[in-house]
Amino acid sequence: MRRFTPLVYRLSLRMLRGSAEAEDASQEVFLRMHRSFDTYDPTRPLAPWVARTAYRVCLRRLETAARLPVAEGDGDQALEAVLDDRSPNPEQSAAAAEASRLLASALEDLSAQDRALLDLRYREGLSDSEVAEATGMRLNTVKTRIFRARGRLRTWLTPLLGEEA
Repeated sequence: MRRFTPLVYRLSLRMLRGSAEAEDASQEVFLRMHRSFDTYDPTRPLAPWVARTAYRVCLRRLETAARLPVAEGDGDQALEAVLDDRSPNPEQSAAAAEASRLLASALEDLSAQDRALLDLRYREGLSDSEVAEATGMRLNTVKTRIFRARGRLRTWLTPLLGEEA
């Protein structure tokens, strides 16, 4: 549980966009895993199984939330910085912070599934086949959706950041 809590929480936070909701989803994920641990195949990697459980719990929560009236969230949409802003130059730090903010905003415009795919692939470091296993999608579907999501991000960010996007 200690090993996979960060993965589950980050994925939940990015899909559900609220810290309280992500904490609840994380607890639900580990509870479901505990109840169904006898179905886990120990010859396969554990990370995709954990990610798949988290992905499905978050999708179910999003479907439920879509049927409910819109409620005001807690506003916590924290995303980790994507660019390294440890540079000594304040101007570079400000530019990196702005680029990170723009990327976070662009990511918010993607669907929850596309955000989850990008998160699993690039932030959690899963391979395309592990992402496919985690989400229950076909490998080619995962590759296509990641390619298209990256293209949408590039289209949105290039006018704002220039060619470095």
